[in-house]
Amino acid sequence: MQDLTPLEIQKQTFSRTIKGYNPDEVRAYLHLVAEEIERLVRDNDRVSREVAVLRDDLEDHSNRERILKDTLLSAQKVAEDLTTNARKEAELIVKDAELLADRLIAQAMQRVGDLERSIGDLKIERRAARNKLQATLDTVQQMVLLDAEEEANDMPLTSLFKQRNQ
Repeated sequence: MQDLTPLEIQKQTFSRTIKGYNPDEVRAYLHLVAEEIERLVRDNDRVSREVAVLRDDLEDHSNRERILKDTLLSAQKVAEDLTTNARKEAELIVKDAELLADRLIAQAMQRVGDLERSIGDLKIERRAARNKLQATLDTVQQMVLLDAEEEANDMPLTSLFKQRNQ
């Protein structure tokens, strides 16, 4: 069956019979039917255009939703990657800091050991210098005592001359 248009309905003619329907009533009814079909066709066209617009909107929204989901997934992956990388970098920094701290502590302990050895050597040198100075002082004191004894035993020349002449 072919689609009827309102114009075809209005122009439709029927053959006449003696006992047929009143042609004016049929024409009036066909006119009403044609107007109703014309209204329905207009409504159908309007609804079809609205459906097309809504389908376009729906497709547009679906595309945006897909893009947003993809963007969200990408952002989530980037955030996870950044978190993972930051965690790894932090672990490396901590390990480097621990190694540096261990190395600095070892160097400090080495330096402390060197200083303690130097202090011990200086104490030994001080003790040796003190002993040497004490020995020198003892020697000088003995020399002073001997000099005093000699002085006491020394006779003046005149007393030696007198002892000879007598």
